[in-house]
Amino acid sequence: MRFPRLVSAAAVALVCACGEPTTSGKAGQETPAAKAEKAESQDAATATPSREKASEAPGSAARPSGDTCRSWAELDPATLPPLPETPYTPTFERVWRTVLEKHFDPTLACKDWPALRAEYGAKLTTVADAPAAYKVMNDLLETLGQSHFKVVPPFGGAEPDDTRGGPARVPIHVRMIGEQLVVVDPKVGGVASGVPAGAALVKIGDKTAEALIDRARSEAMRPGEVAYHAAFEASRALSCQPGQKRSLTYLDPQAKDSEVTKEVACVTPPGELVSLGNLRDLPTTVEHRMLPSEAGGKKIGYIAFNYWMLPMVERVKAAMTDLRGQGMEALVLDLRGNPGGVGAMSIPVARLLLQESGSLGKLQFREFTQEFNVAGDPQAFAGPVIVLVDEGTASTSEIFAAGLRDLGRVRVAGARASAGAALPSLLERLDNGALLQYVVGDYHSAKGTVAEGDGVSPDITAVETRADFVAGRDPVLLAAVAAFDSKSP
Repeated sequence: MRFPRLVSAAAVALVCACGEPTTSGKAGQETPAAKAEKAESQDAATATPSREKASEAPGSAARPSGDTCRSWAELDPATLPPLPETPYTPTFERVWRTVLEKHFDPTLACKDWPALRAEYGAKLTTVADAPAAYKVMNDLLETLGQSHFKVVPPFGGAEPDDTRGGPARVPIHVRMIGEQLVVVDPKVGGVASGVPAGAALVKIGDKTAEALIDRARSEAMRPGEVAYHAAFEASRALSCQPGQKRSLTYLDPQAKDSEVTKEVACVTPPGELVSLGNLRDLPTTVEHRMLPSEAGGKKIGYIAFNYWMLPMVERVKAAMTDLRGQGMEALVLDLRGNPGGVGAMSIPVARLLLQESGSLGKLQFREFTQEFNVAGDPQAFAGPVIVLVDEGTASTSEIFAAGLRDLGRVRVAGARASAGAALPSLLERLDNGALLQYVVGDYHSAKGTVAEGDGVSPDITAVETRADFVAGRDPVLLAAVAAFDSKSP
């Protein structure tokens, strides 16, 4: 899971306890599952696609010359010169050293990690406040060009323009469609907002949609990330305390796009609350239903869930059982907006769809590998399956989709590729209360597919427009349903 700025219930990631270890690890090596029990929180996939920039990117000059990248595995930090003393230096040192010791690649993406320590550590002497100091730390992490690296400030050391929200939210779902923040669902958990579907947001409170999109562009490391960051920034601005209200200004499609301002009450999202370490009270939901079908057409079932958390497995199994009892012949599995969670959940869910054993892929850690091995179930659902993805589909969701597609079991539908953030990571609370998310492994599917960076591209592509949402259409779902009439795996 990924944390672009602030930790929230809207952002989770892949936990490393995600499969069965292979024999390539060291004898007695602590497994990711054991680490999951010890770590305060673990995660991987939020959705940050590859963060590698062009040659002028910060830290690019620190790349060692020559064809061979140096391993820093044996580096003793005690041999390095001390950094200038600042109030933020101890936290910086902890961040730098954690990456040195825990990253799956001992060359650290071919970077001169000691030189970067000196470069960015010196910048702390020029910062004016805590937000600027945390920006320096995150700039250091961005030199690695990978997802799932972030220092999240403690409350009281928040970043500029921090929106103090809460566990509640304005009951709408917003995505970036074209160049606008569009209300794609005007209700949450059955609670209607009174804002029409397809409305284009102009302001959330005192924050303009233009400013939120500009911030998303500044956060994104490549064009494909902008929509993800824009949705996150909008979600953050829409968060609030129960009983509060948020002022929304929007273009009303029911009034010829005239500008309307409305006070909307905040609600607590429905769902069974699940916690994992530092990820607290995530409202988990599992939705299922049979889709309307034409006479003589396939009986198509639909399942959607918003996180990969182990307590949800039984609910997903129950949904499958119910749909099969209703004669389901094909399945749409909607992972749009699902940012990941506990990787181990992907195994029992995949088993619901695999009659023969297979692997969803492999995680490469510094000293061992681990596979997502799935034991086949002769009673598993054998009908065609299409997985829906969007820019919010990340981490475990991407591993699941890429792995099953490489096994020839599913097709993927969407208007764009998934987030491209599929690296396993851990969440660690630092001494000053900040949170550090850092990568500990690399992922490849059984066929070598890499979801990190470009994401999982759809086999079935649909075009989404604001007009679709105004009309109450879901073009991606419609395209998936239509695709069941063609050749299916």
